[in-house]
Amino acid sequence: MKTTSLFKAVALVAIMIASVLNSEVKAQDGFITNQVMNGELVASKTIFKQDGSYLRNHMQYTFTYDDQNRLVSKQASKWDGVKDAWVPYFKMTYQYSDNEITMNYARWNESHKAYDEAVQKSVYELNDENMPTAYKAYKQDNRNKSDLTLVDHKQMDFTTNLLAIAR
Repeated sequence: MKTTSLFKAVALVAIMIASVLNSEVKAQDGFITNQVMNGELVASKTIFKQDGSYLRNHMQYTFTYDDQNRLVSKQASKWDGVKDAWVPYFKMTYQYSDNEITMNYARWNESHKAYDEAVQKSVYELNDENMPTAYKAYKQDNRNKSDLTLVDHKQMDFTTNLLAIAR
């Protein structure tokens, strides 16, 4: 029973990652993607902008996973042609518990040379079968940068969501 629940959780995360990766590739006409694999997992992805017959660095993503092959972070860097280097852009981290998956989004702060505290947060509540039942989105409060404010809350119908993801 626990193995089935774990498999369902991993499958859910894989579907979420696949939809994000798939949407990135589709949205990038005129771009070429190079993925570096670590077994069956994507370790990094570099996106090049096609300029005639030349390829120019554009974005780079680095992925890390836990011992259960669940995504725990995705870091993005943008190419800075003036510095001729990759510059950190944002970081998404994922935390897993028995009944929810939490995703935090933080932006790179050049003056601090570190990622700021999470500026956005999404929480996916899971039922006993590790299927999503609710979604909450939070954004950083503009007045008090240390507070996150709930901006969206949806109850989820898993069957409807699976059909939407499959399309």
